Amino acid sequence: MSLTGWPCVLVGGNVDLESQAEGKKEAEADGVVRSGPRPIVPYSSMFCLSPTNLLRRLCHSIVTMRYFEMVILVVIALSSIALAAEDPVRTDSPRNNALKYLDYIFTGVFTFEMVIKMIDLGLLLHPGAYFRDLWNILDFIVVSGALVAFAFSGSKGKDINTIKSLRVLRVLRPLKTIKRLPKLKAVFDCVVNSLKNVLNILVVYMLFMFIFAVIAVQLFKGKFFYCTDESKGLERDCRGQYLDYEKEEVEAQPRQWKKYDFHYDNVLWALLTLFTVSTGEGWPMVLKHSVDATYEEQGPSPGYRMELSIFYVVYFVVFPFFFVNIFVALIIITFQEQGDKVMSECSLEKNERACIDFAISAKPLTRYMPRDKQSFQYKTWTFVVSPPFEYFIMAMIALNTVVLMMKFYDAPYEYELMLKCLNIVFTSMFSMECVLKIIAFGVLNYFRDAWNVFDFVTVLGSITDILVTEIAVSSISCPSSRAPDWFPSGRGSLGVPPGPEC
Repeated sequence: MSLTGWPCVLVGGNVDLESQAEGKKEAEADGVVRSGPRPIVPYSSMFCLSPTNLLRRLCHSIVTMRYFEMVILVVIALSSIALAAEDPVRTDSPRNNALKYLDYIFTGVFTFEMVIKMIDLGLLLHPGAYFRDLWNILDFIVVSGALVAFAFSGSKGKDINTIKSLRVLRVLRPLKTIKRLPKLKAVFDCVVNSLKNVLNILVVYMLFMFIFAVIAVQLFKGKFFYCTDESKGLERDCRGQYLDYEKEEVEAQPRQWKKYDFHYDNVLWALLTLFTVSTGEGWPMVLKHSVDATYEEQGPSPGYRMELSIFYVVYFVVFPFFFVNIFVALIIITFQEQGDKVMSECSLEKNERACIDFAISAKPLTRYMPRDKQSFQYKTWTFVVSPPFEYFIMAMIALNTVVLMMKFYDAPYEYELMLKCLNIVFTSMFSMECVLKIIAFGVLNYFRDAWNVFDFVTVLGSITDILVTEIAVSSISCPSSRAPDWFPSGRGSLGVPPGPEC
C-alpha cells in the first residue's frame, strides 16, 4: 500500500483499521486509568507512619488533590515575578521590604509542600521515597537554602553574610515547573539524554578546532603587530610622537608598538581567537586584521591579502553552521526516539500509525482542466502546463538572474541601456506568461492559487515601475513597487526583473 508523497508499508498484510482504532482507544482509556491518583507507597514512612496512618493518609490526599499541583505552579510563577521585581541596587528600599514578606509566604508554601511529601513518600530507604527523585532533591536544596538564609537574616558578620547568600538558590525555583509540566519534562529529559552522545561530537569539534588553530598559527603568527601611528609599519620606526587628528584638538601622541588583543601567536591564543570568532561577536575586526597582515614583526597594510578571508569562510561553514546543526539534529533524533519508546506499547506499529495519520490528514489535490478540448482555452492550457513551457520559463529565470548580477557602479551608458532593454524584455516575457495562464485557467481558478497571486503582483509591480520610470520625470522613482526578483525562483515559474533605474 502506498500513499502519494508518503511511503507506507503495512506490516502483516491487510490491517483492519477499525479494529486497530478500537484497540488504540482502549489503550488510551487504560492510559487514562493509569494516570489517575497515585496510590500510597506500601512502605512505612520514617519508620513510624504506616500506609494506614491517618496523618500519612491526610498528607497523601492533599498531595494527590486535583488542584494541588496547579496551586504550586501559580506560587512558583508568583515567586519568579517577585524575584524579577526586586531592586538589586537599593537593598533596603520599600519595595524590597514588601517583597521580603512575600518571600516568607512563598517559602512557607514550598516548605509545607516538602514536609507533606516527605510524610507521604518517606525519606530514602524504600523505593519511591522522597530523596530517590532528583527533582525532590532540588526542591529540598532550594527550600533549605532559603530557610537557612532566613534564620541568619538578623545577624551580622562576614561569615553570616556568606550564609545569607544562600538566598541566591531561590533563582532555581522556576525549575520546579519542569517536573509538573509533562511536555517541559519531556523536552528537558530529551536534552539530558542527548548529552550522552554529545561527548563524541564534542571530541570531533575540538579536533577540528585544533586543526584550524594550527593552520591559523602557520598563517598569522607574529603578524598582528601595529603601531599607533598608522604611517609606520616597522617597530624601529615606531618611535617619537605623532599628531593625532581624530580628536577635536590636534594633540601630539607617543608612538607605541602594540599587538592586537586577539592574535594567533600560539595554539592557545589561536583557540581563544577562533572561539571568539565562532560566537559571531567582534569577528569582523579579527577578519580585518587578518587580511591586513603583512609579514612577521611588521605593521598592517589595508587589504594586503584578501584571499585569507577564505579561511574564515571555511571556518564559519564548518563550525557555526555545520556543528551547530549536528547538535540540533542530535536533540531532534533523541526526542523522536523517546516518542517511539513511549508509543512502543501501542498495538499499532510506527509505520502503521504514520500511514493512518497521513490518511486522516491528507487532502486531495485539485487541478483545473477545461472541458471543451476543441476550444482555444484548452489549447492554451495544454501549452501552459507542458514541460517545454516550464523549461522555457526556468531558462528565462536563469537569464534574468544573470542580468541582475551584471550591474556595477559607474558603468558605461551603453551598458546601462542594454541592461534596461533586457529587463523590459524579461518583464514582457513574464507578463505574457501571466496572461496565458489567466486565459488557460480562468480568472477565478488562476487567483485561487497563492503562487499565481504572487506572480500577478510581481508582474504588476514591475510593469508599474517601468511605466513610472519611463513616463514620469527622471527625478521620480518607484522603488517600493519593484518586485524582489529572486523570490520566483523558489517556485520555478516566474522571475520578474526590476524596471530600469530612475
